Amino acid sequence: MTEAFLGVDAGTSGIKVCAFTREGRLVAKAHRAVPVVTPYPLWAEIDLDRYWAATADAVREVAARVPTIVSIGLATTCPTTIVLDEKGQAIRPGILYLDGRAQAGLENVVGADADADVQQTGNRASTSTCWAANLAWIRENEPAAWAKVRRVTMLNGFLARRLGGQDGIEPTQASYSGLMRIADPRPSWSRDLLARWRLDAALLPEISSCTDMIGRVTDEASSLTGIPAGTPVALGAADTAAASFAVGLTDSGEVFESVGTSGVITFCLDRPDFEPSFLHRHHIVPGRWLAHGAMSTLGGAFGWLNNKVWPELKTLAELERLAQESVPGANGLLFLPYLAGERSPIWDAEASGSWLGLLLRHSRQDMVRAVFEGTTFGLRQILERGSAKWGKRPERMLSVGGGARNKFWGQMKADVLKLDYIMSDMPDAAALGAGLLGAIAAGLFTGSDDGELPLISASATAIRPGSQRTIETYDRMFTIFDAAYPQLRDLMHALADRSSGPYADEEARPRLGARATG
Repeated sequence: MTEAFLGVDAGTSGIKVCAFTREGRLVAKAHRAVPVVTPYPLWAEIDLDRYWAATADAVREVAARVPTIVSIGLATTCPTTIVLDEKGQAIRPGILYLDGRAQAGLENVVGADADADVQQTGNRASTSTCWAANLAWIRENEPAAWAKVRRVTMLNGFLARRLGGQDGIEPTQASYSGLMRIADPRPSWSRDLLARWRLDAALLPEISSCTDMIGRVTDEASSLTGIPAGTPVALGAADTAAASFAVGLTDSGEVFESVGTSGVITFCLDRPDFEPSFLHRHHIVPGRWLAHGAMSTLGGAFGWLNNKVWPELKTLAELERLAQESVPGANGLLFLPYLAGERSPIWDAEASGSWLGLLLRHSRQDMVRAVFEGTTFGLRQILERGSAKWGKRPERMLSVGGGARNKFWGQMKADVLKLDYIMSDMPDAAALGAGLLGAIAAGLFTGSDDGELPLISASATAIRPGSQRTIETYDRMFTIFDAAYPQLRDLMHALADRSSGPYADEEARPRLGARATG
């Protein structure tokens, strides 16, 4: 009889559920797409009832194929702002990390000095890393909804409550709350930061360990998912932190890439030495921190091409074939991949994407290749910032996630980043990391340092940088890319729709509090 642990990778636009044996072998997998709802400029939400239904359906499909499920662990996109009523039901849609509606209000409260806020919390003032700003936005702009709030949580807490009857939060997601000091070795809510945002600590869940059993599958969840009632449920971790755990990222200076809707290059740190253009969080591994250089739409740019620009092109493989018909440098065409603003390294919610240098001679093939190249140039900016800060440029980089299996893009990354690019044998790193955390909670393994944990290994063959001529072409295009955003920033902001929602009259728009002093 096959005994397996379940890992749920709940992402921005899709949910992946994987079952693994104790040896880490994938035995069953299901995926469900979920739409990102964008009713107004800068808004990005998920319908939580629909999200839970998709999750339960994917879990049921996997459970039907595996005789014995011993545990469930969660890895989720982060931060997602979720408010619950007295019955634990969601009051409004969840607000995703892509959402920029609260950015102006956030700066009114904390100021626009990124370095100062990194000193305070460990992360810069951005709605991508400040859950508190979205909570305050709901309080100020949706008072009827806020009056019903009895609990606030993130996506792993929401799913844990639906599965196991109890919500919570753990350090990797709490690091993106704006309500704790990440540099402190023992995670806890900060009274000063709660006061800054005028939030009641009673609304917040207790910070638990990633490997804690938050609950057991309830009878109701069992009827929806097919998982036996009483099965242990672990909170797990944020998706990129779970992937970091699954690839064994534990030594200072190690680095890996994860590719999904967003794209992240992660450095492991042995001390809280933070860089303002990165996101920072506690690692699952005690005494370690993670620094993420996170691009908001690294993979999402290709979904945009498939869904909005050329819907007749259904897959990444079709885009790749078109791009291969162009040449390195895309015949002088450059793409800026800021399709939902951008996080690392520019941190601008009002940045926007564009093709630069577009001429009559350019083809669709050039335009698609420019998207591959532009996203990769963004990764190079991140790698160079991190290497300069922490004094070590990696010679190789392991990549995980759906986009990590693309050899054409992998060769481009090796050429642009000038390192050996290694594709993992297991693309489902976040799901494996989540599953391992659930398995630890259930007692299958002794802890995060158990030597028998089945971590992901790299493929035997690295993709190495190619011809010097190609590398020099990319170097020239990267120089232009690196200079483009500072030159275009003011124009991007002029084009941005400042309404940011249903409040067309700027004078009537509800605001967050005045700028904090002291």
